[in-house]
Amino acid sequence: MPHHARCVLDAAVLIAVCATTLAGCGSRVPPPVAPAAVEVKVVEVAAATTDVYADFIGEVRGSQEVEIRARVGGILLRKHFADGALVRKGDLLYTIDAREYRAQLANADAQLAAAEANLLRASQDVARYQPLLAENAISRQVYDNAVAAERQARAQVAASRAAISEARLGVEYAEVRAPLTGRIGASTVFEGALISAGQTLLAEISNDDPAWVYFSVSEAQLLNYQRRMAALGVQVQSDAQPVRLQLSDGSNYAKVGRINFTDRALDATTGTYSLRAEFPNPEHQLVPGLFARIRVVAEERAGAIVLPDRAVQQQLGRYFVTAVGADGKAEARPVTLGPRLGNRWIIESGVAPGDRIVVEGTLKARPGTPLKPTVITAAELEQGAAAAPAAGASGA
Repeated sequence: MPHHARCVLDAAVLIAVCATTLAGCGSRVPPPVAPAAVEVKVVEVAAATTDVYADFIGEVRGSQEVEIRARVGGILLRKHFADGALVRKGDLLYTIDAREYRAQLANADAQLAAAEANLLRASQDVARYQPLLAENAISRQVYDNAVAAERQARAQVAASRAAISEARLGVEYAEVRAPLTGRIGASTVFEGALISAGQTLLAEISNDDPAWVYFSVSEAQLLNYQRRMAALGVQVQSDAQPVRLQLSDGSNYAKVGRINFTDRALDATTGTYSLRAEFPNPEHQLVPGLFARIRVVAEERAGAIVLPDRAVQQQLGRYFVTAVGADGKAEARPVTLGPRLGNRWIIESGVAPGDRIVVEGTLKARPGTPLKPTVITAAELEQGAAAAPAAGASGA
């Protein structure tokens, strides 16, 4: 066989072998693998009556705060209370040296006795002169002088009795008593100090039952609240709004308060509006000077849908949540947000009761991704959020 013919035959055989090999390899290509389902945690949407509220920072003060000052001067003899103690109205707080006022009282008593003696003599003169005047045995002038002397003596008796009352007040004021029931601060004076009447500040006392909490709202918050109430057709009554208190350690104060004061005008320098809430404080847990979080309930909304803020995502000014679709895959749902309630949002539209919304694993739950959801309750979600910082702190 010629040489070129053998080369052509060898090439044909090689092509056939390669084609057979490729065909065999093609038949063994595995089919595409479906993506694995992503494990996520979801909450089931439910509608319920929800309080719409706003939180503010306030300062606790006493409902009555009084500066204790002496009404008489003198040397302070004794202090009768422990600094910072609870005192009752009428309790003895300080004793001031009252010897001077007792001497004035004794002098006033003596002057009253002399005045009463003069009055008795003058009255006897008038009684003796009256029949003599009828018989023309004395002149009219003598009788008139006796009557005038009697009146003068009677006025002197009244003046002496007033001096006695004043002297007794001096003795009484030498004992400084609590004007109200409350907690007294540290004494600013000590035994042996000279007290000036009406000048020396002795201590401060405040009545903290009920306790008052002062707080402010911004101009924008005030206008927004007024517009929302007008849209709902609700008459604003500040004293009818329940107010709750959360202490600085995160604990909730057990008793509900009410707003008992709203300022007459907006503060132009700060752009805020001042309010005051009143809370019962029989156990004196609310100490003046504490800072606390005030929660004012603005309205009660029926059938509200509330989701945690971790479920809500924002992109290009729009808000959406990730829901588990009917086919078990992730789908993005645009939503309209209502008022914010702490770490939750009221959802105006976009979800319905019964929907399952992703709250953990949203970054992995891309639209169209198969999901393996685990339903958790709102309480479990709150516990997980509280445990996360604690775990991070212990690890550090």
